[in-house]
Amino acid sequence: MTIRTRFPAAALALALAAVPAAAAPPICDGSTPLTLIGMDTTAGRTLFSILPTGTSQAAWIVELDGEGREARVYPDDPKGRFGGSVGPGPVVAAHPCGAACLQPVRWKDGSWEPLGDTVVAPAAATVAATYDHTGAPWLLLYAHGATAGQLKAWAYRLDNRVWQSRGSADVTAVGEPQALPAPQRKDGVLTGTGLFSASGPPEAWVVGLPSLPAARRGQLVALTGRSAAYVSGDGVVYLSDDSGKAWRRSTWTPWGAKDTVGIWRQGTDYWVDLPSGDHRAALRLAWFDRRRPSDEVLVLTRLGTAGEWLRLTESPAEVKTKNDEHLPVTQVLVPQGDTWLLLSGCAATAEGSGLVLRVFDGKAMSAAKFLALKAAGPAP
Repeated sequence: MTIRTRFPAAALALALAAVPAAAAPPICDGSTPLTLIGMDTTAGRTLFSILPTGTSQAAWIVELDGEGREARVYPDDPKGRFGGSVGPGPVVAAHPCGAACLQPVRWKDGSWEPLGDTVVAPAAATVAATYDHTGAPWLLLYAHGATAGQLKAWAYRLDNRVWQSRGSADVTAVGEPQALPAPQRKDGVLTGTGLFSASGPPEAWVVGLPSLPAARRGQLVALTGRSAAYVSGDGVVYLSDDSGKAWRRSTWTPWGAKDTVGIWRQGTDYWVDLPSGDHRAALRLAWFDRRRPSDEVLVLTRLGTAGEWLRLTESPAEVKTKNDEHLPVTQVLVPQGDTWLLLSGCAATAEGSGLVLRVFDGKAMSAAKFLALKAAGPAP
């Protein structure tokens, strides 16, 4: 069912800056970037990193629950941490342990704990992690491939505390997140065009990609069965029903007539964002509508199981405070199921620091709220 909801900007007013500045240095404020570390798509928990800023000399990890009701903050030592999984399990990352050595770690009870033995990593490799549908963690290492846009990927699956090699392959169209559980195999994961599994050798799960110039290349998203989506670098969506043998460009927009782009210019009048999260079986897109510059709107949409686009809701693309500050949406997340989180960054008040966010639960969009950060330990 299509849900249509419209919220006037006045309804989103928050009393954030109307109070005096905090006496102690805040954990974060409106100028502090929140860097996504990873996401547990079963529990709905999302981890962010807050690096030291001019107002705070400490580094922190923010753990946000999937319904936007609680945000806890923990001391962090961010030096040398790589990766951060998106998948059905606690966030997995990696710490350096010497030359060509990585120690996988998993987030548990507010800290990172070692996960299995160490892994030998190629020089200058980047790292990603996820889980398969059996609950087994995976670690993927990447280096630049032989051609532009290509990566060499090495895959490892945890088995009795040992990271077992599951082969290597050349992959393209790796997106963000870089790796996700494979819908094709319960014991497999996808990264771009590559499928790695415990029950077979590495293989390509699509036979082709849309023919696009290098500047427009984007990322591949697995849907259901043999269906796939490709989101180009400029936000254009291409769909395939036959594992990439044929692709068609989607010309649908949330405000135009059916199957027509109309006169609006993508990238100028509007742009399209792929929210952070796991898009298996349900491609979700956030549309930032700037056709009326004084009234920018954010439209949430989803591709239905029958291939039809659904307009879920719309709301202002910013939060307005009572003293006329404007806080734009900085991140759109889908941490679990049909729940969306719209983050407008941090804010500092006399009572402490917190996140400014709205929650769409699949039926209705909440009013904007200030979610205080609850400290769970002393500063590092």
